[in-house]
Amino acid sequence: MDKVLVTVLLVVAGIVSAAIVANAVLPAVQRAGGDVISVSDAVSDRIRTDARIIETAAAAASTTVQVWVKNVGSITIANLERMDVFFGPVGSFERVPPCAQTGNVAPCWDIAIENDTRWSPYATARVEIELDAGLTSGQDYIVTIVLPNGVPISTTFSV
Repeated sequence: MDKVLVTVLLVVAGIVSAAIVANAVLPAVQRAGGDVISVSDAVSDRIRTDARIIETAAAAASTTVQVWVKNVGSITIANLERMDVFFGPVGSFERVPPCAQTGNVAPCWDIAIENDTRWSPYATARVEIELDAGLTSGQDYIVTIVLPNGVPISTTFSV
């Protein structure tokens, strides 16, 4: 009779232990699976996002720089107000805020899609950077645009 009682207690203890382990481990595995899926989606978006600066236009003493950027990726680039734009002489450039944040007070930038209603694949955007001082002749300048998902594009040009 003692052996039967001990066996029953061990079986019950094993079932309770298995239930506790299952309740502790399964939620963690599910959270980890969700994290892997979200990271995979973000990486997929980043891989499919690509853009190229195709032209810059600026003149000496001008306070306006125009940069044309083509979406050469396979997805539409959204949330354009979340882009980062960096501009300045090579070696001392700085982040330029969107004009919507500064109330159109220079320095600031604005964006317009030239040949579509959204920045779809193959569409071109014109980024206009308004400066608080004119450009210097013979100076090299750098423009770096970081898309909302972190993909950077950059070019250097001379005035």
